[in-house]
Amino acid sequence: MPLSPTALTAPAQSIDLLLDARWTMAYAAGVPDQRPELYATDDTRRPGGVVVHPLLPVAAEWQLITSMRATGTGLDPSETRRGIHVGHDLVLTAPIVAGTQVHLSARTVAVGRRRAGATQTVEFTATSDGSVLWQTRMTSLYLGVELEGDPVADGTPWPDAPAAAPAGAADGAAVSSETSPVRTVDAHVYSECARIWNPIHTDIAVARSVGLAAPILHGTATLARGVSIATELA
Repeated sequence: MPLSPTALTAPAQSIDLLLDARWTMAYAAGVPDQRPELYATDDTRRPGGVVVHPLLPVAAEWQLITSMRATGTGLDPSETRRGIHVGHDLVLTAPIVAGTQVHLSARTVAVGRRRAGATQTVEFTATSDGSVLWQTRMTSLYLGVELEGDPVADGTPWPDAPAAAPAGAADGAAVSSETSPVRTVDAHVYSECARIWNPIHTDIAVARSVGLAAPILHGTATLARGVSIATELA
């Protein structure tokens, strides 16, 4: 069945989550990011608590992603399994520490079309004690799925993108660089540590059934590695 624009009119969904230290430390380990501030290894009494990896929100959001893929979209289970992560815009408004209680809501804000299939963009808002902690817009591409009608978006404003890099910066030599090798087991480790399970990342039969040559590492895992490297270099 095609992806339906009625996804935009489906009611928002929400969930309450505790970002406990066991989860936040496991997420950092699954990236992997070994900076000591992300763990309770150097000082369990650290002021403010254990620091949380900046991409931890994706793990919390997964709890709603699976249900959002079905709500109002018109897709059947086999089609939702074709979804791969192709776009991610995360705005952190405050640092996150382990032990934070979060109210997370999600709603579809756009559907679109690409050559490889239909897209769905979901907006997440996380609050704690009434204050916004982060907002995310995540886009999924459903491989081989058609879009019903024309692309549509609800027009909700989104925070402005960061300022462009200074002129000529891209032409200069890199200040520094780092390599992050990917092992064949990394998708399994990330799946369990992040609590983000989608068999296209760990089961070759499922990956091939949706048109992939083999399982692929989660897009959020690749993004988290990049954020870890950039943070370390900075």
